[in-house]
Amino acid sequence: MEEKEKKKGMFAKIESREDALKTIKDCAMGFFVVAAIQAGLGYFIAPSLIIDAVLYAVLAGVMFKWNSRVAAVFLLVIACFAAYMTILNRLGMAAEGGNNIFLAAIILWAAIRSVEATFKVNGKYAEENI
Repeated sequence: MEEKEKKKGMFAKIESREDALKTIKDCAMGFFVVAAIQAGLGYFIAPSLIIDAVLYAVLAGVMFKWNSRVAAVFLLVIACFAAYMTILNRLGMAAEGGNNIFLAAIILWAAIRSVEATFKVNGKYAEENI
């Protein structure tokens, strides 16, 4: 029997250090894309989005370069707040925040995977320096 092909990307299981590092890289690239989109929108439409863009870009860069658990946790906090504000905005309870539930869910999922990957790469799959 043939083995099932492994899932790739943000839905793949993290079963090794290489998987964790790839997940960190993929999630960081996703956050860079979100930061670029928000910076573009902030420049032309809503300048307040530039702050979010800078936070996403800086934290994603720190996470990417140093596999930082702290940066991943901060990204998760920001993503949770963004999802919360998006839900409130869609329900008509807030005037600020995004309207795209799917984008908020993708960002939240990427943040959760980033936390999982950074904790595994620095814990369970940490290389021993001899």
